[in-house]
Amino acid sequence: MILSLFSALGIVFLVILFTASASSTENVSNEQDDGVVVLHRAGQAIPKRVASMGNTLREVFARRQERMHERRSRTRKEICYDLLGCFPMALSKHQPLKKTPQSPSDVDTKFWLFTRDNEENATQLHYGDRRESILNSNYSSKIPTKMLVHGYKGSGMDYAARAIAGLWLKLENCNVILVDWEKGAAGPSYAVAAANTQLVGRQLALLLSDMTSLGTQATHIHVIGFSLGAHIAGFAGRAIQQRGMLLGRITGLDPASPLFRQHLKASLPPLTTSDAHFVDIVHTDSARVWSNGFGLFNALGHVDFFPNGGRDQPGCAHYRASLIVSHLEGTVNSSVICNHIRAFQYFLESMRSTETGCEFLAFPCDEGYDTFEAGLCFPKQCNTSSHDGTCAPMGFYSNLNPARGPMYLVTRDKAPFCGEQLRATVVLSQKTLKTRGYLQLSLEHGLEYTHFQLYCELKDAVKGGIELNALAAAKYNTIGEDLTPDITAHFTFQSLEFQSSDNYSLSDTPIYIAKVTVQSLRGVSWHYCGEDVILQPKDNSMFRTLSLPLTVKECT
Repeated sequence: MILSLFSALGIVFLVILFTASASSTENVSNEQDDGVVVLHRAGQAIPKRVASMGNTLREVFARRQERMHERRSRTRKEICYDLLGCFPMALSKHQPLKKTPQSPSDVDTKFWLFTRDNEENATQLHYGDRRESILNSNYSSKIPTKMLVHGYKGSGMDYAARAIAGLWLKLENCNVILVDWEKGAAGPSYAVAAANTQLVGRQLALLLSDMTSLGTQATHIHVIGFSLGAHIAGFAGRAIQQRGMLLGRITGLDPASPLFRQHLKASLPPLTTSDAHFVDIVHTDSARVWSNGFGLFNALGHVDFFPNGGRDQPGCAHYRASLIVSHLEGTVNSSVICNHIRAFQYFLESMRSTETGCEFLAFPCDEGYDTFEAGLCFPKQCNTSSHDGTCAPMGFYSNLNPARGPMYLVTRDKAPFCGEQLRATVVLSQKTLKTRGYLQLSLEHGLEYTHFQLYCELKDAVKGGIELNALAAAKYNTIGEDLTPDITAHFTFQSLEFQSSDNYSLSDTPIYIAKVTVQSLRGVSWHYCGEDVILQPKDNSMFRTLSLPLTVKECT
């Protein structure tokens, strides 16, 4: 009873001090009186120490209010935070993957501003401070604003984030804001980090509201989100719509899949086309089964890019079951996320396209992944200046192109990833008997080699009369009509017949090549124009080899 009385008196005392310190600040002046600084407010002298104590107590009172608000909200199965609103609480034991966002103090989101006036030293911005941090910074409402939001286990101020900020400022006079929610992205589990995206999205929306109130046009704001950061951008876009505004552009770099697929009760809403005027997506680790990839498989934006089909990027190992551990237990290593991180790497490289000259050219494939992989959607030519939407640059400049819907492309297996996209078509002669094995093509052009794994319906079934296709990307500016009018195709066939026959002989299954064509997206083709030719056994092994000359001249 006595403790309750003291607690109540304490609250009353805090309220009085809070009211006094929050009263009108008109006619405030300072003077020195016997070594003591005195503040004169509205005719009343208040010692500076007392005023400082009032500020401290006001903060204590605000925190107490927040805790009381939290306790009251628990009875309503939701948790509420000042300025940010309420979030549903995860109380059901039947939904262990559904979590409640952590508190703002635990997530500890920071917003770092870079401009051409402070390219090296970031300025921290805050929401809910009456725009003071924005007004006291180099932020300008007269220029575009670019934002980058990292993903799970990431950091807003790491080397990659700083690199993209520097490139932005080099390309354009703009405000660059790095959203740093490192503590919230760390977990303690993936499920908690996923839940935190809701809170960070609303925090970002509050900062965006402060900016727009100073004259920034919402249509001049571009938010880029990687992995979970893509969904933060989506939550921010939805929240700011409640204030009657729509963001100009959101770019989702391999938006995170687990807990953002809508067939689970614990699922959160993913980034969609309704979150901004233009939403472009880059898929690099997608999978039909959520445990097989970090990224979402389905198209989400106005235009969705699927480099290499959107999964199994060249140069990356292919992990599957281990992703369950990575997602849900909070462990990540560079090998597992290789496919996932490529989305960020591709976008970063696309920002340099005006300097390098290489664009990630993408084309439509209405029948989807399997048809793309079979090489059946490869166009005769891809020109980004066309206005029919049949060719678009993936990445930074995709908003300048009218293309919409799913778009596909091929990349190299190492940096620089952008290259000359090629399709190799090989027709086997009718003389070829049915056999099993893998047919590979290594294209020699100048001092460079580009490798193809030829695709057929049954992967390892080879027979006469069939056409095999494969896609690959050569190093940029190393192949072309003038650069390499003549190239060489080196074939290798690895037989698998020995797996099913003890008496297998290479002479039993000869492989004949009838026709070879290599085509580039620039509209250039190279051809083999000779007679049917056989792959010869090599060193009594299971391999056969053949080299053929190709020329840009059409076969007659």
